[in-house]
Amino acid sequence: MGNKSKSIDRRKISKRHNVRGFTLMEIIVVIAVLGALAALAIPRFTGVLENSQKNTDQANIRIVESAVELYKAEVGDIPAEVKTFNELVEELNDKGYLKNTEVKAVTKGKIFTYNAGTKQISLTAGP
Repeated sequence: MGNKSKSIDRRKISKRHNVRGFTLMEIIVVIAVLGALAALAIPRFTGVLENSQKNTDQANIRIVESAVELYKAEVGDIPAEVKTFNELVEELNDKGYLKNTEVKAVTKGKIFTYNAGTKQISLTAGP
């Protein structure tokens, strides 16, 4: 009886040794492949993010320009005391032509500017 229990234990032990895991080389290969995929994906994601920020800024400029055109059609020209973009947005907001009291550029390092002489709105490098 004692021999029988020892042989069963040996079979269980030998079966455990037959179970194989991943080798160190296989794990290194998988990590290298994942690293290569990440190296390809991250720059693409960054480009998409930058494009969406530029598109948002361009849309904001068009919204403010539309509000300016509506203001000009109903009230007349923009008052001469409006010299900066923030003053322009404030004037349009006060008169009910814009709902947002603050319009800021989302592209890093850029700001909206308003040229009172040409009455043009643009996106320029920030301070």
